[in-house]
Amino acid sequence: MASSEPLYMGIDGGGSNCRGRLRSGDGSLLGEAISGPAQTSQGIMAAQEQVARVARETLKDAGFGAEVLETTHVGIGLAELHISADKEAFRNWEHPFASLRVSSDAHIACLGGHAGARDGGILILGTGSCGYGLVKGHSVNVGGWGFDLSDMASAAQVGVLALRYAIAALDGIYEVSTMTDHIMAMFGDSQEEMALWASRATPPDFAGYGHLVVRFAEKEDPVALKLMSDCGTQASAMLRALAWRGINQIALMGSFAEAVEPWLEAETTSLIVPRLYDARDGAILMAGGTLPPLQPNHEQDMGYKERYGHG
Repeated sequence: MASSEPLYMGIDGGGSNCRGRLRSGDGSLLGEAISGPAQTSQGIMAAQEQVARVARETLKDAGFGAEVLETTHVGIGLAELHISADKEAFRNWEHPFASLRVSSDAHIACLGGHAGARDGGILILGTGSCGYGLVKGHSVNVGGWGFDLSDMASAAQVGVLALRYAIAALDGIYEVSTMTDHIMAMFGDSQEEMALWASRATPPDFAGYGHLVVRFAEKEDPVALKLMSDCGTQASAMLRALAWRGINQIALMGSFAEAVEPWLEAETTSLIVPRLYDARDGAILMAGGTLPPLQPNHEQDMGYKERYGHG
């Protein structure tokens, strides 16, 4: 199928996956797709390949062929795209689209979360983490400097801490718990096996252990409870950092946000507001597209991961 009308695609490239959404000029949903991770830390060319792949798959889901790329206006938000050199490299890409706008995944999430408003913020808690906001159209960034230096209160960092605690408990440095025993059993009670695995692991790999901590916290495992309490303290500190910069309406987003929200410090929960649209729709706005009107009580009609889901 061909299209003579302009199309608008939003692509959200995160540490775990890259998601695309296609809308018509009037905002009607036409197609969606998902592919592998597309953060720039894996290399600009690799990120471009994932973007091109998810763009083709999104068009395919909508019933279009690749020839429609040249009439499709695309907005892309990528994890870790804070570095100016990376942004410039992506903007210089000889892309196949009608037009291309590129920013960070946090920026498109903020645009979507507040329906393109010039004021408002988000706290992304997923595989990684980032606080971001707009004050009179000017951006404010808190954290989000990558797995090695940042990503506090994220699933990946909680996973790292769980593994560190478990290996130390086996060494007799810390008290063992049901969770630490369970984690070490996954590595055959071998510190060497864990160390070898960790040397090859990616942030999404560590994030799986972060979600395991959540499950053990629900069973009141003392180590898991401590890790989630510390995680909530870190997330609260990020919320306060945004508020200090004048951002007092903050939407939670990300696959780990539901788990962290109960652990937020009480004084910071007043900053939380519902999210309106998601990151892909924010990218569509950035590309020049429009969105359908919000449905009444749409937040109540959607599950948490649909409401806050991101990368």
